[in-house]
Formats: sequence, C-alpha cells, structure tokens
Amino acid sequence: MYLAGGCITQKCSFVVEYQGHRERVTAEATQLGKVNLILGWTWLFKHNPEIDWQTGVVTLS
Repeated sequence: MYLAGGCITQKCSFVVEYQGHRERVTAEATQLGKVNLILGWTWLFKHNPEIDWQTGVVTLS
C-alpha cells in the first residue's frame, strides 16, 4: 500500500485514551513528514467525532 508516495513499512498496535474513551488501535506506519497520525475513514465513521476545523479540537460524543 502507498500513501502520498510513502510505502507502508510496519504495523503497530497501541492503546488510545481520549476523553474517557479507551481502545486498542492497529495502525500502519510510513514516513509522513511532520504529521504524527492520520485518522482513517473507518475510525472516523465508527466514532463520528465533532471537529472544529478553526481550532483543531476533536470531540468524541
């Protein structure tokens, strides 16, 4: 799989805790420059967060 010219090199699994929500996430790793993490469509659809694009604040309901 390729993402913006970068090749997926590894998969890693970790626990995410945010606003009282906790879940294990499996992510695919690549070089993204200054970006630490991209939330995929599947995660966004499952959690349906509210995103304030002006402030960058993500709220899970």
